[in-house]
This record gives sequence, structure tokens and C-alpha cells, in this order.
Amino acid sequence: MEFTLGEDRLMYIKINGSYLPIGCLIGNSLEEQSEFIDTTTRDNKGWATSRPIFQNYTLSFNGLQVNTTLAGGNFNIASYDKLRDLKRNKVLLEWKLQGDKYPIVDFGECYIQTLSNTENVGEFLSFSGAMVGYGEPQQQGLTSVLLNNGNPNTIVNDGNPESLIRIGEV
Repeated sequence: MEFTLGEDRLMYIKINGSYLPIGCLIGNSLEEQSEFIDTTTRDNKGWATSRPIFQNYTLSFNGLQVNTTLAGGNFNIASYDKLRDLKRNKVLLEWKLQGDKYPIVDFGECYIQTLSNTENVGEFLSFSGAMVGYGEPQQQGLTSVLLNNGNPNTIVNDGNPESLIRIGEV
């Protein structure tokens, strides 16, 4: 069994046509929920039954603050200052969760719902937030494999199991 570290699957948002990682992430998550409606069947023998009707999802993140909007800042990431502007302007964002090792990329659209910053004496400035999904989240494989040998990253090519192909990146 192979495990992937959390730092390999980062959260990105699309700004001006480019996906930028949410800067200095400490953690991020994707949580899906379903609302249910109670149902009745003839054979439930007194047990409650229900069916899912509406689904939704939220994305959460927290990180350390860096300058990403003013002169001298890092413009290749999105930190608290950039996220604050996107939230206040009610911008519909494209997001993705992606890494180099974990083979699944989740993506979709969202709005920033909450955003907070923390300024404790003797500690780094930090921030956290949550985004509410807009529509259905999507997924695709980081790689597409043809004629593989059971390893999703290996193509058997004339007996050379070291041949790799990566296509279809979000």
C-alpha cells in the first residue's frame, strides 16, 4: 500500500487564467454533504429509511500569510490579501486539488464563504477560510494510461517498464 503526504495535494484557484496555489498552506480539505428525505417502505421493519436529494461541498484551508498583492510580494501564490479581495468582490472562482503523486485531480467552481486572519504575538500571521462549491465537483486522473501493467503510472512499451506518459492535466 502506498500513502501520499498531504503536502503533495495542494489547493489552487484560477486567477487571470492561471492556477495559483493558496500560499503557505498548512492544510486544506474537501468535504461533501448530502441532504436526505425520509422515505417509507413496506419492508423496513420499523427502521428509518431515507434517500439523498441535494448535495453540496465545501473546501477549507489554512495557511501562513505572505504579501501577494503589493510591491515586493510573491505574485505566484494566493495568500490572505488576494483571497480577501476575491471574497469582497464576490468572484466565482475555479479551484482544483492536485499534486504530482496522487493520481486524482478534483476541480470545480466556488465562492469564498468565510475568511479570517489571526495575529498572535510571537507567532506568524495566519489565515483560514472556507469556500462553498458552485455546481457539481469534477474529477479526472492525473495521468491517462494505455496498455499498462497494473501500475497506473507505467506503460509497457516494447518491454521497457520505465516508460511513463502523463496527459490530461487540468
